[in-house]
Amino acid sequence: MKIVFLSISLLLATLAHAQLRLPRYFSDHAVLQRDQPVVLWGWSVPGDKLSVTMADVTHTTTTNRDSIWRVTLRAKPAGGPYDIVIKGATEKITIKDIYFGDVFFCSGQSNMVFTMNKEEHSVEEKENFPLIRQFHVYRNTQPWPQKDVGRAEWMISDEKMRKRFSAVAYYFAKEIYKEKKIPVGIILSAYGGSPIEPFMSKEALKDFPEAHSKADKITPEFIRKTQEENDRLLAANPGIKEPKGFVNIKNRYPTMIYNGMIAPFFLYPVKGVLWYQGETNTFIPQCYDYEAKLYHLVRSWRRSWKDEQLPFYIVQLPNYGEQVDVPRSSAWTFVQEAQFKVSQRMRHVHTIVTQDVGDPSDIHPTNKRDVGKRIAAQVLKQTYGDTKRIAQGPTVVKVDIRSDTIELHFANIGSGLEAKGGGKNLYGFALAGKDDKFYRASAELRGDRVVVYSEQVGEPLYIRYAFESNPAKINFYNKEGFPAVPFRTDELKDATTRK
Repeated sequence: MKIVFLSISLLLATLAHAQLRLPRYFSDHAVLQRDQPVVLWGWSVPGDKLSVTMADVTHTTTTNRDSIWRVTLRAKPAGGPYDIVIKGATEKITIKDIYFGDVFFCSGQSNMVFTMNKEEHSVEEKENFPLIRQFHVYRNTQPWPQKDVGRAEWMISDEKMRKRFSAVAYYFAKEIYKEKKIPVGIILSAYGGSPIEPFMSKEALKDFPEAHSKADKITPEFIRKTQEENDRLLAANPGIKEPKGFVNIKNRYPTMIYNGMIAPFFLYPVKGVLWYQGETNTFIPQCYDYEAKLYHLVRSWRRSWKDEQLPFYIVQLPNYGEQVDVPRSSAWTFVQEAQFKVSQRMRHVHTIVTQDVGDPSDIHPTNKRDVGKRIAAQVLKQTYGDTKRIAQGPTVVKVDIRSDTIELHFANIGSGLEAKGGGKNLYGFALAGKDDKFYRASAELRGDRVVVYSEQVGEPLYIRYAFESNPAKINFYNKEGFPAVPFRTDELKDATTRK
């Protein structure tokens, strides 16, 4: 018995001192950002002297009093594989099959999470791409910012694991890999059913009193009491997911996703951010704040990554909902507009239009291939510098009101404007006069211009294009196949429905 007790005591003592560890993103099969110094860091016993070796280059460091150690790996071009060996006084960690390439942070809600096994074109994907890798971050909300994520793993894109990849991120990464022939890492840190506020830091919410005051309440005691009350409500209301009085302190509560799934990555260099979110903010009046909140999110994340020019690529919400005879706006259209307006306000922020590839009856459209390809086109043009590439559809730049017609001029014409399917008539336009009532309008292509008119609006003042949740028909494209960007010239806050 004494021998057994001594053995157990020695084992417990050994485990207590086995403290050399790394953040979960530094693990087998990782992709590190090329051409930038990478801070490799972790935890160990204070004062522990460590060596970090990669490709016959060894760095030494000593663990600080806060139990954190750091070394800076020199910038390396795309390539690999490498092993990295970290040795302490009594412990050793080896991480294997490490590549340097381009890393993209992919976040948002369920349409970013949407996996390849549900995507409508996935059966056509036969080829394996071992240098496309996804770091899958499992859902993890926290009351304060974390240094590391919870459960997470790097996955290699092969026949087995590809099914678990974000479909949008996979198709995007595939296009980048085919074009640039370098390893591509996609960090999937997204949480379905979430509004924008949980992805924002407390500091970023300071201009939004309601959300900021909620974040201000977060303490261990608040979390405990809220959970107890939620449990009581669920027990008293069987079968109801969120009964009256229930407070979702996970993915619907300000800062909680940011703390657990965003903040841990700010020491991990990335090439850019892909953002696909907004569905859960398509309510009145929340939709009217979305532009400001998205602006503050971008600014906050950039500051935390210490990169004010970090590229952001925003997937605009697709068409969704019922078609209507009389043109009308909705909370959905105001979020769509907000996503594009942020890209107009901020440098190195770009919007991907998807108003033609949604599913009117399903908030989770299964065609993610076109979305991924359109993001890739924007990234190849804007971040990789392929300036001759056409990556977006016609964007209105000038509106001329001429008596009973309006003439429109566009950028991103490419090799020309077209009415997809043939002819010169375009759909989706609406006009209003001084009474602010919108009516369906006729529109014709005339070279690189569009002329719009309506018998019901003799003196048009305002024009809208595709400014409704689910336009009856989208046929306005450039010849490169990109749809025109929805727009309006009025500033009415006239949403009456969600969609």
